[in-house]
Amino acid sequence: MKISEVKTAFKIADVEFVKGSTRLNFNYLKDLKDEKGKTLPQSILTQNVARVYLIVVDGEIKKIGGSQAEGGIKNTLSIYRDGGTKGRPSIRSFGVWYFLYYTILSGAKIEFYMIYQENFEKEIKGLFGIKKIQNAYISYKLIEQCCVEDYLSVENGKYPDWNVQEQGRDWPTDIKDRHAELLKNSSVREKNIKRIEAKR
Repeated sequence: MKISEVKTAFKIADVEFVKGSTRLNFNYLKDLKDEKGKTLPQSILTQNVARVYLIVVDGEIKKIGGSQAEGGIKNTLSIYRDGGTKGRPSIRSFGVWYFLYYTILSGAKIEFYMIYQENFEKEIKGLFGIKKIQNAYISYKLIEQCCVEDYLSVENGKYPDWNVQEQGRDWPTDIKDRHAELLKNSSVREKNIKRIEAKR
C-alpha cells in the first residue's frame, strides 16, 4: 500500500545511513505539519500521546507499529537506530532494525510517518468519586488496530512486509542467528562486568 493513499498520517523523519557504522540517523523534520497541513510544535515528537508509526520505503508502507511509552515517538523509534546491539533487544526490535539497515544499504528511501490521537479531558472514577483528568488518552492499540484493518482491507488480507509476527511467520534465519549471537555476547558482557565488580 502506498503512503499517498493514507489520509491521517504525516511525515516526521527521513532515515539516513551513517557511513562506516551500523547505526542509522533519523533526521526529524524541523517544519512539522499534520495531515491537514497545520503546523505542529516539535514537542509532538516527545509528547506522551497514543501514537502509531508507519515505516515507508520508496513510498510503500512496510511496517505499522505503535506505542504509548514515555518520551513520545522519538523514544519509540530510538531502538531502530542500532537495533539495541549494545543490550538485549527483542527479536522484533532487532529484526526491524535489520530490515531498515539492509534496505537503506540498497539505496532505498526510508521515511517515518506518524498518526496520533490527541489527549483529552475526561472524568474518571477514583475510590471516592469522580476526578477530572486533564490528559486522558486512548490506548494506541485502538489506533493500530484501525490502521491494520484498513491496510488489510486494501491489500486483500495481506499484512505489511515487516509486520512479521502479525503474519504468523517466523523471522528469517539470518536475523534469528544474529539476534541469538547478540544475546549471547550481551550475556558474556554481563558476566564479565559482575566478575570485575566482585573482585573490587
